[in-house]
Amino acid sequence: MQANLLYLGLTNAFPGAWALFMPHSFYTSFPGFGRVWVAVDGPYNEHLIRDVGGFFLALATLCFLALLTPRLVSVKATAICLLIFNAPHLLYHLQHLHMLPVIDQVGNAVALGTAVLLPLLLLFHKPIFHKPNQYI
Repeated sequence: MQANLLYLGLTNAFPGAWALFMPHSFYTSFPGFGRVWVAVDGPYNEHLIRDVGGFFLALATLCFLALLTPRLVSVKATAICLLIFNAPHLLYHLQHLHMLPVIDQVGNAVALGTAVLLPLLLLFHKPIFHKPNQYI
């Protein structure tokens, strides 16, 4: 469970910081390594990109809080918040894969599918050694 939260925190922090602090670079270059997943979907909008960065950073913060202070932020509540964002995000992109080359279609579906699968695992996780009120 801790590895899951760490992964989700990092994978939300990376695009969040990039989009919030370098929105044009995020628009033209995300996910990096010569691939482009955002610019193919319409014209650049700095306000929208910065807002998306803020959303990603908020989710990253929630993941890190659940990881580091499980009595303050429940893992299940974190999973629900992640699913509210990630499930519609995945569905949108699955309906628009045709705009991308095949390798990016696969990368997009895997990355966004993982962002839905891991919170589902957190939501239904039953700890082996349960501490009272730790995983409400």
